[in-house]
Amino acid sequence: MMVYQIDLTNRAEKELKTLDKLFKEKASLTIDLLASNPFLGEKMGGEFRGCYRVKIPPLRIIYILDIPNRKIMVIAIRHRQGAYK
Repeated sequence: MMVYQIDLTNRAEKELKTLDKLFKEKASLTIDLLASNPFLGEKMGGEFRGCYRVKIPPLRIIYILDIPNRKIMVIAIRHRQGAYK
Protein backbone atom coordinates (compact mmCIF):
# COMPACT_ATOMS: atom_id res chain seq x y z
CA MET A 1 0.00 0.00 0.00
CA MET A 2 1.41 3.35 -1.04
CA VAL A 3 0.88 6.17 1.41
CA TYR A 4 0.71 9.70 0.03
CA GLN A 5 1.93 12.80 1.84
CA ILE A 6 -0.86 15.32 2.36
CA ASP A 7 -0.31 19.07 2.36
CA LEU A 8 -2.93 21.78 2.78
CA THR A 9 -2.64 25.22 1.24
CA ASN A 10 -2.87 28.10 3.70
CA ARG A 11 -6.34 28.78 2.35
CA ALA A 12 -7.47 25.17 2.92
CA GLU A 13 -6.08 25.24 6.48
CA LYS A 14 -8.06 28.40 7.24
CA GLU A 15 -11.20 26.90 5.73
CA LEU A 16 -10.78 23.74 7.82
CA LYS A 17 -10.35 25.79 11.02
CA THR A 18 -13.56 27.75 10.38
CA LEU A 19 -15.75 24.65 10.03
CA ASP A 20 -17.97 23.67 12.93
CA LYS A 21 -16.87 20.66 14.97
CA LEU A 22 -18.88 17.96 13.18
CA PHE A 23 -17.78 18.97 9.70
CA LYS A 24 -14.20 19.56 10.82
CA GLU A 25 -14.03 15.97 12.11
CA LYS A 26 -15.56 14.55 8.92
CA ALA A 27 -13.24 16.59 6.70
CA SER A 28 -10.15 15.62 8.72
CA LEU A 29 -11.09 11.94 8.59
CA THR A 30 -11.63 12.12 4.83
CA ILE A 31 -8.31 13.89 4.29
CA ASP A 32 -6.59 11.15 6.32
CA LEU A 33 -8.29 8.50 4.14
CA LEU A 34 -6.88 10.19 1.03
CA ALA A 35 -3.35 9.34 2.18
CA SER A 36 -4.01 5.64 1.60
CA ASN A 37 -6.60 5.99 -1.19
CA PRO A 38 -5.94 9.13 -3.27
CA PHE A 39 -8.49 8.05 -5.88
CA LEU A 40 -11.32 8.32 -3.37
CA GLY A 41 -12.46 11.47 -5.17
CA GLU A 42 -13.76 12.12 -8.67
CA LYS A 43 -11.77 13.79 -11.44
CA MET A 44 -12.97 17.27 -12.22
CA GLY A 45 -13.23 19.05 -15.54
CA GLY A 46 -13.49 22.58 -16.84
CA GLU A 47 -11.34 25.14 -15.06
CA PHE A 48 -10.62 22.52 -12.39
CA ARG A 49 -9.17 20.04 -14.89
CA GLY A 50 -6.44 18.02 -13.17
CA CYS A 51 -8.08 18.34 -9.76
CA TYR A 52 -10.14 15.84 -7.80
CA ARG A 53 -13.01 16.37 -5.40
CA VAL A 54 -14.49 14.45 -2.52
CA LYS A 55 -18.06 15.17 -1.46
CA ILE A 56 -18.97 15.31 2.22
CA PRO A 57 -22.43 16.85 1.98
CA PRO A 58 -22.64 19.81 1.98
CA LEU A 59 -18.83 20.21 1.76
CA ARG A 60 -16.37 19.67 -1.06
CA ILE A 61 -12.69 18.88 -0.60
CA ILE A 62 -10.76 19.81 -3.74
CA TYR A 63 -7.25 18.48 -4.19
CA ILE A 64 -4.43 18.00 -6.67
CA LEU A 65 -2.81 14.58 -6.93
CA ASP A 66 0.91 14.30 -7.69
CA ILE A 67 1.34 10.58 -8.38
CA PRO A 68 5.10 10.48 -9.18
CA ASN A 69 5.98 12.26 -5.92
CA ARG A 70 3.17 10.58 -3.95
CA LYS A 71 1.77 13.89 -2.71
CA ILE A 72 -1.71 15.34 -2.35
CA MET A 73 -2.25 19.09 -2.14
CA VAL A 74 -5.63 20.03 -0.64
CA ILE A 75 -6.53 23.38 -2.17
CA ALA A 76 -10.06 23.98 -0.84
CA ILE A 77 -12.50 22.74 1.81
CA ARG A 78 -15.77 24.57 1.24
CA HIS A 79 -19.53 24.43 1.19
CA ARG A 80 -20.67 23.21 -2.22
CA GLN A 81 -22.28 26.55 -3.10
CA GLY A 82 -18.96 28.38 -3.00
CA ALA A 83 -16.54 25.55 -3.76
CA TYR A 84 -16.25 26.21 -7.49
CA LYS A 85 -15.77 29.98 -7.42
